[in-house]
Amino acid sequence: MRKKQKGTSLIEVLVTLVIIAMGVAALVRFQNYLSYHSDLTQQKGDALSLAVNQIESLRNFQYLNTTAGFAAYQDIASGNSTATIGSTTFAVTWAVTTNTSPAYKTINVSVSWTDRYANTNSINLVSNIAEVNPSTAASVM
Repeated sequence: MRKKQKGTSLIEVLVTLVIIAMGVAALVRFQNYLSYHSDLTQQKGDALSLAVNQIESLRNFQYLNTTAGFAAYQDIASGNSTATIGSTTFAVTWAVTTNTSPAYKTINVSVSWTDRYANTNSINLVSNIAEVNPSTAASVM
């Protein structure tokens, strides 16, 4: 006659430990995934902010024609710059295309950066700036 077993065997304990270890490993991978995508979302927000600020700085002209000491519509031109936010360096480039009839300029701003896994990311914003004299832009007809 066999005695009824009391407690757990070594194999049952080892199987339980393997299952728990696999669960912990999956949680660690998931945490790394969440951390990466959280950083990427923050970087995209920073890049968008840089692009919007660049467009707004180009829109901030006081005169149509070049005037010493002031920003002018005629002076809006293509260019580039860099900015560092946190540990990320962003490259900001903007291309200006002049259009006629009606007179306006198309601004294409591109912001690119490299994430922690050496992947290159970028965003693009396009906007138009009309050739309207700022001193009369808000006048009522």
